[in-house]
This record gives sequence, C-alpha cells and structure tokens, in this order.
Amino acid sequence: MAKLTIEIEPALQRQIERIVRDGWYPDASALAVEALRQYAEAKSHLGDSPPLLHRFAADALNASKPETALKFVSRGITLLDSQAIADLGLYQKLVELKVQILLVLERADDAIVTLDAAKDKLPNNPTIDGWLKKLKK
Repeated sequence: MAKLTIEIEPALQRQIERIVRDGWYPDASALAVEALRQYAEAKSHLGDSPPLLHRFAADALNASKPETALKFVSRGITLLDSQAIADLGLYQKLVELKVQILLVLERADDAIVTLDAAKDKLPNNPTIDGWLKKLKK
C-alpha cells in the first residue's frame, strides 16, 4: 500500500472534518481513499460518455495537448457512431472539435476526410458544409 501526503486548503479541511464528525467515514484518511477510488473509477470509464469525452478533448486542446485531445474526440465519435439513436448535436460538436484539432496538427487532409464522413450523418448541415468549403479552398 502506498502512502500519500498532500496539502489542502483550510476550507476543504473543514469540510472533511465535518464529514468525519457526521460519521460518514471513520477518519480523514478513509474519506480521502474513497474519494480517490471514485475519481480513478470515473476516469477509467471515460469511454462510456461522449459528452465527457468532448469536454476532456476540449480541455486537452486548451492545454496544448492536441494528440491527447484527438484520442478523446475520436473515441467519442466512435461511441456515437455505434449508438442506434445518436445525439446529432453532440456528434456535430465532436466533429468540429476534431477538425480544429486536426488543423492544429496541420492535418488538413484528415480534417476533410472527417468532414466528408460527417456529411453522411449530417447531409444538410450548414456548419459542416462551411468547414468543407473553407478547407477545400
């Protein structure tokens, strides 16, 4: 078992003390272990949630990690493609984010391929059409 030492702000410390005092956990250590377990479990199930994948992809892109962002957004699109009834609004957002990521990575040809594939699901979408016109210039 590993030991972890952290510094936390006073407001969080008061919340932890209240939770322990209320009897939810026997001590602060047990509460911290449970919080970390839940966090790690949630992160290991990211592939199950396209909206979360979109958010994480956007965060990764903003953190100048386009390769990581591309993995998240590609996984989100794959999951939506496999659903019988897909959320087309979210699909469009994922496609647009993927195109932006590919442009950051200087992969315009891949962005066009992505947009052409999106046209199958969103045939009359003005946003997708606009991106295609812009990239094919």
